[in-house]
Amino acid sequence: MAEESRLTIRIDPMKRSALQSKAKEEGKNTTEVITAFIDQYLGISQPENEIETRLERLEKIVEEKLLGELVA
Repeated sequence: MAEESRLTIRIDPMKRSALQSKAKEEGKNTTEVITAFIDQYLGISQPENEIETRLERLEKIVEEKLLGELVA
């Protein structure tokens, strides 16, 4: 694994909570979301990976919805 470092930022508590909630809804954590944003900002995001990630999230959402309907 590549060497990593920690970045500390200041953020409004309401924004942090909203970020965490939305990331969780998408099956991600805040580190993944922020890292993807930084990659996009720097112009190093890879569309294939983005599509793959979005497809995986969509599959997870559909699976959760189907399982919820089966339980109900």
